Amino acid sequence: MKADQVLDDWQRFLNQGDLENIIRLYSDEAILWGTFSNIIRDSSKLIGEYFEELFEKDNLRVDWGTVYPRVYDGFYLYSGTYEFSYTDNKLVTLPARFTFAIGHEKDAVFKILAHHSSLIPNDPEL
Repeated sequence: MKADQVLDDWQRFLNQGDLENIIRLYSDEAILWGTFSNIIRDSSKLIGEYFEELFEKDNLRVDWGTVYPRVYDGFYLYSGTYEFSYTDNKLVTLPARFTFAIGHEKDAVFKILAHHSSLIPNDPEL
């Protein structure tokens, strides 16, 4: 699997609500600072709890905006924008920004090592 495939799989698994497979994309030692969380998730268990809660949103999906890939020696950094949407009596859309750090582990399988995401402020002055 290539590093780009990890992002494609992440989007697909999130849109499908596939908890088991989205967790598998993260390294056992990954760090997640999720869009909808006020704590850093630093274990598979905590990352799983984040997505389990997120998947409770009706019709949850994410769509990529702009993605800026950067390649380093065996290390891939992707930063950019995406938009989350779900229904809560009406359609809710939330633009967010992200950075994924992806690298391969000892078995040469690419995994998410770190993932930071936050909502994009509405006020351009911020």
